[in-house]
Amino acid sequence: MKKGLKWGAAVFAVSAAAFIAFSFFISSKKKACLEGEGPQAIEACTFLIEGHTSGYKAECLSRRAYLLAKEGKWDQVVADQNEVVALKASAQVPPALMLSAYESLADVASRQGDAAGLEKYLELAARSGSKRPEVYLALSEIYSGEKKFQEALGLLETAGGLQAEKKHPYYNDLASAYEGLNDYGKAYDALKTALDIPAPRPVLAATAKHMGFVCYELKRYKDAEIYLGYTLKAGLDCPECALLLTTIRESLDPTAGPAVRSRRKRR
Repeated sequence: MKKGLKWGAAVFAVSAAAFIAFSFFISSKKKACLEGEGPQAIEACTFLIEGHTSGYKAECLSRRAYLLAKEGKWDQVVADQNEVVALKASAQVPPALMLSAYESLADVASRQGDAAGLEKYLELAARSGSKRPEVYLALSEIYSGEKKFQEALGLLETAGGLQAEKKHPYYNDLASAYEGLNDYGKAYDALKTALDIPAPRPVLAATAKHMGFVCYELKRYKDAEIYLGYTLKAGLDCPECALLLTTIRESLDPTAGPAVRSRRKRR
C-alpha cells in the first residue's frame, strides 16, 4: 500500500514538473512572439498558432501579420489578418485586434491596387473607430470620386479632429468635397487656409492651381489669373491652366468680346 502511494506521489511529482516545464516553455514562446522581432518571433508565433494558443490565437495572428509586413510578405499578411476577421464569428476577438486587422488589410489593398478591397476595409476601419486620420482621408477621396460628397465631408471632419496639424492635402480634399456640393465659397475658404501654410513649392503650386479654378467658378477672374499664373511660373505641368488664362484675360479685356465660359472637369 505504502509502495503504491510512493509510486503515485512520484508520478504526480513528475507530471507536475512536466506541466510546469511545458507552461514555462509556452510562456517563453508567447513572450518571443509578442515582444520579439525577426524570424525567431515569427517562428514562435507560428508554433503557438498551430495549436498552443489557449484562447489568444487572434493576438498571435495579429502579431505575426505585423512581423510579416515588416518583411514585405503581403500575401501572408492578408492570410493572417483574414483569419483574425474569421475568428470574430467563433471567438471573442478584442475590438482593438479587429480594428488592426481592418487597417492592415486596407494598407495591403492600397499597395496592391485593389480598389474594392481598399474601400471595404477603410469603411470597416472607420466604423470600428480608427484613430488614424489617413483612414478617413483616403475614404473621403473615394467617396468624392463616387460623388458622395456629403459623406466625404463627414469623414474629413473626423480626420480633422484627429490631426494635430492639417496640411495642404486635407484642405484640397475639403475644397473638392465643397465643390461637389456647389459650395464654391467654402471651397475658397478651405484653399485660402491651405495657402497660408508653408509647404514645398510644388505643393503650393498644386493648391494654387486648385484655387485658380475655384476663383474662376466664383467669377473672381483677377484672382484666378494670379493663382493660375503662379502655378505655371512654379513649373507645374498644367495645360488647362494656359487655356483658362486665355479665357480669363479675354474676360478682363474690355475691348474683347464676351468670354466663353468653359466648365472644367472635376479633379
